[in-house]
Amino acid sequence: MEPAAVGPVGDRRGHRTSRSLLVNQAAELLGVSRRTVYNRIREGRLLTIRTRGGSQRVLLESAESLLREMRRNGRERATARGADV
Repeated sequence: MEPAAVGPVGDRRGHRTSRSLLVNQAAELLGVSRRTVYNRIREGRLLTIRTRGGSQRVLLESAESLLREMRRNGRERATARGADV
């Protein structure tokens, strides 16, 4: 299932902010559980915004950055084990 396209979210002052994902969409994109997404938020590795209703949304740019980091680290581990990447 592909994450639904989401547009910019407005803040309380009406400013437009970056595109964002629901926590479960971020989990799907990253290939991890929702709990892992919340852990990465707590660690500061994923940035979020709060909606007017109080739920958290993960900034798409933040999720993409973490995904690149995860892929880079995966290649580094594979190379260290002697795998041909």
